[in-house]
Amino acid sequence: MFWSETVERWKTEGLPADVNVEDHFGSDIAILPWPDLSLRFPVEVIEDTDEYIVQWDANGVLRKDFKRESGHTPHWLEYKLNSSEDWWAHKDRLQPSSDRIPEDMREQYELLRSKGKFIVFSCIESYELAWNAFGQVGIFTMMMDQPEVVQDIFDTYANTLIGLAQTALDQGIDFDGAWFFGDVGYRNSTLFSPACYNELLFPAHQKLCGFFNSLGKPVLLHSCGKIESLIPRFIEAGFSAIQPLEAKCGQDVRVLKEMYGDKITLFGNIDVRKLSGTKEDIEEEIESKLPVAAKGGRYIFHSDHSVPPTVSYDNYCYAVELSEKYGKY
Repeated sequence: MFWSETVERWKTEGLPADVNVEDHFGSDIAILPWPDLSLRFPVEVIEDTDEYIVQWDANGVLRKDFKRESGHTPHWLEYKLNSSEDWWAHKDRLQPSSDRIPEDMREQYELLRSKGKFIVFSCIESYELAWNAFGQVGIFTMMMDQPEVVQDIFDTYANTLIGLAQTALDQGIDFDGAWFFGDVGYRNSTLFSPACYNELLFPAHQKLCGFFNSLGKPVLLHSCGKIESLIPRFIEAGFSAIQPLEAKCGQDVRVLKEMYGDKITLFGNIDVRKLSGTKEDIEEEIESKLPVAAKGGRYIFHSDHSVPPTVSYDNYCYAVELSEKYGKY
């Protein structure tokens, strides 16, 4: 959850060069290497420079990725999947198989287990997988015009995720939980209505959570943006935690704690803009939120997004120190 530029900055400010930054700060949760959920189209590089690469990716998307800016949104230029006919022609590419499990997943699992981490099976979830193949405009248009096709798309991705999780379990990779990533919010609201979520995406989320919960494995959901209107449905779907609760979108863990704190774990909401400010800014943010969020449990300390290089090493160390001071209850 740290940008590569952040870590590089911190190495000039006192972070030991040879340490894992998550281990250094005592992070509890560790993510396994992601399985391959692509459509497995041939990858073709069109242009490769010091600044960027343009290529047809394994989802059949022509994209331009920048090399020197963590978190920089790629430019999606063209898609091979543009219609329901394209989906029916290519959906069989998503069959789960053991070769979709990364070769180093078992090795990483054993390393993380030796460190006593809470290990999660992880990937992006059905909606984000779908728009990565169709584009956001493409999948939004289909959600309106062909909802029955989108239901099948989301369900197929959920089934593939479950199949790959079971494959990992069959290989002896007995992870502790799951963590899925799917950004369904923007600055002011959700990207589509709660009614649309209920009809199209909720069944896939419920299926995913049902599988992992039946095995006693809690499921975390990362969803950027202003998503608070969907939290009741996330709870009903079976998610155990919601992250990162972006403060930049006007969300406040103190309010959410009162509304949902006995039903779902709240994870994050420490404003990275404050972490980029003064020591007084940091203490005001943490002192005002942690005693409320942590009371009674069901809170995990985290920034409201991945940590950018505007946050100094000294500031982050101070934030961790304050989390220990104000996070006891």
